[in-house]
Amino acid sequence: MRQLYRAVLSAEGAELIYAENGAEALDAAAENPDVDLFIVDINMPQMDGLEFLRRLRGELGLAETPALVVSTEGEEEDERAAIAAGASGYLKKPWTPPELLAAVRDLYPGSDE
Repeated sequence: MRQLYRAVLSAEGAELIYAENGAEALDAAAENPDVDLFIVDINMPQMDGLEFLRRLRGELGLAETPALVVSTEGEEEDERAAIAAGASGYLKKPWTPPELLAAVRDLYPGSDE
């Protein structure tokens, strides 16, 4: 999956930071608070994406940085839970490259410059 993100987003000039799990993602967010956008999977080991978002928004105070949740969970309640946890957008897997780019551009308009 990372290779697909890299292929799609690096081609648009994005620099990507990866984490192996939710806890590592939170550490990476703390070390890189100036990132433009977080892309978060709900199903991450050690700390799921919802908990990551709550802690990102709460403990780290990164309430303004957009966060796109990607998930195989496709029910409306899943999307509502993600938004309630702090997601700015929601994209169901499997996504296509144009769908990913559209979601990223919707949340981070500067990404299409």
